[in-house]
Amino acid sequence: MVQRLWTRRGSLLVAALSIISASSLTGCASDAPPPDRSSQEIKSDSDRMFEKMKQEERERAKGTEGTPR
Repeated sequence: MVQRLWTRRGSLLVAALSIISASSLTGCASDAPPPDRSSQEIKSDSDRMFEKMKQEERERAKGTEGTPR
């Protein structure tokens, strides 16, 4: 009795996981390629990223100045 219950639950679990994985695979497939970005857009994005990193480093350096070791 207990063995049948676990076997049935295992079968339901495998079936549910199969359905979920199959539906997620079909959602990822697309024929349209991603849009091409111009070199100017890429440059401006990278400049923003580096500025943000510099700002975070400055803030981190200010935070460590006041804390004694």
